[in-house]
Amino acid sequence: MEQNKRASFFIGLVLLFGGLNLLILLSHLSRFFGIALMLLGIGFLLWATRGIERRAPEAKKPDNLAGRIIHLITFKGIFREFLPVFGIGILVTVIAYNILLSDSFYLGSNDYVAMVLAGTLITYNLVPKKYTVERDFALLFSILLFVFLVIPTTMLQFTSTGEDTNSPITYYLLAMPTASLSRLLGISVEAPYMGWGYPVYNHMEIMAQDGLPIILRISLSCSGLYSVAIFVSAFIAFVAVEYRKFDRKVANLLGLGILLAWIANIIRMTIIVIVGYYKGAETMVWVHNNIGEFIFMAWVALFWWFMFRYFGVLESKGEPVKSEKKKRGKCASCGELLSPTIPTARCECGAMSHSGCILTNGMICPSCGVEMSLENEIQ
Repeated sequence: MEQNKRASFFIGLVLLFGGLNLLILLSHLSRFFGIALMLLGIGFLLWATRGIERRAPEAKKPDNLAGRIIHLITFKGIFREFLPVFGIGILVTVIAYNILLSDSFYLGSNDYVAMVLAGTLITYNLVPKKYTVERDFALLFSILLFVFLVIPTTMLQFTSTGEDTNSPITYYLLAMPTASLSRLLGISVEAPYMGWGYPVYNHMEIMAQDGLPIILRISLSCSGLYSVAIFVSAFIAFVAVEYRKFDRKVANLLGLGILLAWIANIIRMTIIVIVGYYKGAETMVWVHNNIGEFIFMAWVALFWWFMFRYFGVLESKGEPVKSEKKKRGKCASCGELLSPTIPTARCECGAMSHSGCILTNGMICPSCGVEMSLENEIQ
């Protein structure tokens, strides 16, 4: 992929996930702004991938993780044609719940996640087969987001006797690190906040510069659950469509991403505390309502850039990997060690195979199933 197209692809990905975060988050920004960001991101992605030749995969047993997972959850493809029915059922359930069981018709974060899943299920079979990677990614991402976000928060809603985030977990993972970092910066913060004679784990008391106390409550939308759920879902879906197994390299990067999400959330909360200390409660509320999305998008940009570099995604055709000359590894087709004396071809996904093996396999990459070219042959 050309340099300008790689940049556009990267920008589109960041805007798409930033818009999705706004769409499902209990944010004070308009969800129409989130939809606009998503559409803009999709536009960048379409522009970046235009002109790329795609080959419709032949009907065969799926070879990557995504294909195998979808093959499994559709009972070996038997229920694949019924996916639109399931999607319509989810839409009807969301609407019926808000009309019949809710006090007022209001679409919350879980409703939007469910609707994203419903839309993906309805349109899945309408997507041309040459876009199998994209449609499998969208389906897996929406399913995982539903599992990681809707199910846990719904269980909390029906089982919690108080506020969902008022637990020691919130204190140790967010309130305490935020308060500690703020105190290092010379700001007086008490956490947990002592209310009604016992500790309230999701509150912090800030003694502002003007001497007035400010109570900052960590709600579910501030807890970081949403950003982590979006990240984990997108990461697993990406790995599933690109690779055949979940190895240690992937696990390490997943752990790093969760760590970065946690650090980004602490930084966001600390910025809110600093603004409250110096500028007062009113300005703090404005920053809380608006600055979080920019921090989320900065974290998404940092992580996906690192992941693309780590996995060699979006490398230009024929562009060598730095370590390629030092370590060739094994042939992805036959499993034998690669040798400098035997011509080797490298797929755009990063897999390397003997040129002879690729010819034997009908020019199909054994790792990603995409048609290869010997233009990338390495002598």
